[in-house]
Parts: sequence; structure tokens; C-alpha cells
Amino acid sequence: MTLLARDEVDVIDAQIAFHLNAGVDFVVATDNRSQDGTTEVLERYERAGVLHLLREDGDDMRQSEWVSRMARLAATEFGADWVLNADADEFWWPQGAGLAEVLGAVPDRYGVVRAAWRNFVPRPPGADFFADRMTVRLCTPAFHHHPLSTHSKSAHRARPDVRIGRGNHEAFGEGLLPLRGWYPLEILHFPVRSLEHCV
Repeated sequence: MTLLARDEVDVIDAQIAFHLNAGVDFVVATDNRSQDGTTEVLERYERAGVLHLLREDGDDMRQSEWVSRMARLAATEFGADWVLNADADEFWWPQGAGLAEVLGAVPDRYGVVRAAWRNFVPRPPGADFFADRMTVRLCTPAFHHHPLSTHSKSAHRARPDVRIGRGNHEAFGEGLLPLRGWYPLEILHFPVRSLEHCV
């Protein structure tokens, strides 16, 4: 899994732990100027040997470039078969026993599968864990550029020449033919977790 994060301390530990438990073997992460404790969480996983940490100090958010670099590293340096390009507020849920089983069922000729985005809406604040509080999901499709828009993202076979599109939603490269009409993964998306986070 690739992971680009900036000031996500309220969710980053749960996000990484969830994916390692779901079958992600290794995380390639980029920290972009975090100041809230996110960096320290990423460094802890790096010391545990399950994460490779890159740092970007720029304030220009070159997401496609940075995520493409991580996805290529996953293919060339870390032996990935498949890559999930995740945001810190996303939890990729396999429709089966685990990620390896779901992705292992994809016929060889296909290099991309779609994951359906499931957006969870803000709820009244509380001291409890965000996932216990944010239990209402937005069901109405909305294909405009909005944090709660409903659409999909792609998981892809690892390729050294992959290019990740805007917002991590598409993967382009040789052999990355998409398998259409089947969504073996869902992405539980928690984009606005508190008023402070929104501000």
C-alpha cells in the first residue's frame, strides 16, 4: 500500500493497522510536512519493519507525482504484486477473506480492479473513536469534485512504469487493463472526522 499523509494523527495509526491486518504486506508512505504527531506514528511502523518512509517538505502537494513514485518503489524495491494507493482517511475492505484472496482471483490479463468508495458523513463531536461515531454513510451518487462525492478508486498490479492519476483514482501503465463491472473491494472513506479537522 502507498500512503500520502499530512497531519492525520487522529486516523493514521488505525488506518495502517487495519490494512496490515487485512493482508497488506508492506506500506510505502510519504509524509508531507506533518506537525501533529503523524510523522512519529509512521516512524514507529518503519522501526517495526513494515513501512518505508519518504519525506516531502514542499507545500505544492504534487500528489500524482509522489504517489507514482511510491507505487514504482513498491514494484521495484519491495516486491509488490498488487498496490493500493490509499489516503489516510480510507479503509480498503476486501469482499472476501482478505486482500490476497480477492486480488488473487483476478485473471492474469487484467491489471486494474475497481474499489467502490463508501463515504461516511460528519457526525456530532464526541470523545469516542471516529469509526464508532461516524456510522452514517452517504448513499446518493455524486460525481462532482466534492469531499463526499461517490465514485471509485483503483487497485493495480505492481509495475515499474506506473503513473497514478489525479486523486489516486486511476493507474496507467503497460498491462494495466481494467476489469470492469466487478468491485471486489470497498473503500470506507472518513473525509471529515471533526469540526477541528474540517477547519
